[in-house]
Amino acid sequence: MMDRIISSLIDFRAFANSFLSNYEPLALLLAPLLTLFTARILQSLCLLVHDNGLKPTILGFLITSIKMVPGVKGYIDAEKQKVVEKLQSGSKSKRDGWRSELPKEGLGAAVIEKLKQEKSNDVVWQGKCSGTVYIGGSESEGHFSLINEACSMFAHTNPLHMDVFQTIAQCEAEVVAMTAALLGSKNKASGGEICGNMTSGGTESILLAVKSSRDYMKAKKGIKTPEMIIPESAHSAYDKAAQYFNIKLRRVPVNKNFQADVKAIRQQINKNTVLIVGSAPGFPHGIIDPIEELGELAYSYGICFHVDLCLGGFVLPFARKLGYPIPPFDFSVKGVTSISADVHKYGLAPKGTSVVLYRNHDIRKVKTIVLSVTLGMSDVCLSISNLDPELAVQMLMKDNILVLLVLTTLPGIAELVFSSLTCGSLV
Repeated sequence: MMDRIISSLIDFRAFANSFLSNYEPLALLLAPLLTLFTARILQSLCLLVHDNGLKPTILGFLITSIKMVPGVKGYIDAEKQKVVEKLQSGSKSKRDGWRSELPKEGLGAAVIEKLKQEKSNDVVWQGKCSGTVYIGGSESEGHFSLINEACSMFAHTNPLHMDVFQTIAQCEAEVVAMTAALLGSKNKASGGEICGNMTSGGTESILLAVKSSRDYMKAKKGIKTPEMIIPESAHSAYDKAAQYFNIKLRRVPVNKNFQADVKAIRQQINKNTVLIVGSAPGFPHGIIDPIEELGELAYSYGICFHVDLCLGGFVLPFARKLGYPIPPFDFSVKGVTSISADVHKYGLAPKGTSVVLYRNHDIRKVKTIVLSVTLGMSDVCLSISNLDPELAVQMLMKDNILVLLVLTTLPGIAELVFSSLTCGSLV
């Protein structure tokens, strides 16, 4: 038997040598290299199509090819430079008076008048900067005045040391609890374990939710190469989170109503998926994603589902109380594992206050970072940055006041806005 195998190998070698003798040695050397190179290109192309879809891949290839045409790249760079110069031109004329060194003598109380003078050069934004400032009125009266006084009371506290500044810890706990109550913590479907903490804004809330989901799924399923799936309408914070936490980002197109496409998201789920995302509403169009369907999808696959309520967290609960047909969006939806809601938007708190909530302590605890120092010190971090929560703002905005706020902003546009939120039509 062995003799037959050896004889066959000898015959094969003779045939191969005879066949290859017709080719140049260099060709024989380059052929396998060219084959390997072609295989790698095909593999990369297949991965691109799988991750991005056929149409976006072809479009990206065409755009890249056009940029390689002589003169096109130079033209694009020149246009980019024009935009940069236009953005910078607004402040260039004021730079002559900028201070770049510490003054030899302190300015004292005079600095206040100086700041007032410089502040007068800002754009008049009161009530005129939608998506930038969410509170109207005079900065020296009413709600503004209350916020300023509350902030001044705690301006020099350090939330890192809650044993010293116990009021801050209480304020944070109460704001988190009140926000959780708005978003379904009292509903039996929530499981009764909703917990969370305050952050410096919507981006940090999303970052923490993504990190918690990644770590939770690693502990639960052993996923070491995590992926998350987001619709094109999702906030850019998810792109940051993917880069910060080494998560592969899969972006899917929205449907014809500009809502997250549940079918497209389902097609992207695989063994490494740790998180899918929905918004209520999304920042680009103000449209609520099909949260209930996404929740069912996440639950069926045993993966995390984050709902971005940074815009709607302090509007939708009250619109629902007023009888508007708001679809489910909070912890009453099975499958929702975390929610972010910005208090500094329609919660009317000062900039730098947001809340991130988790369905249970198992999801929340994995984001806790304990830093041990060799000198015997340790630091426990619940967020990327610690902040000074403003309880006074939340306490002032009782349910009836927020309902009144919604009532005063909805007449005339209510039907249009809420049909957009629920039906997916553009405003």
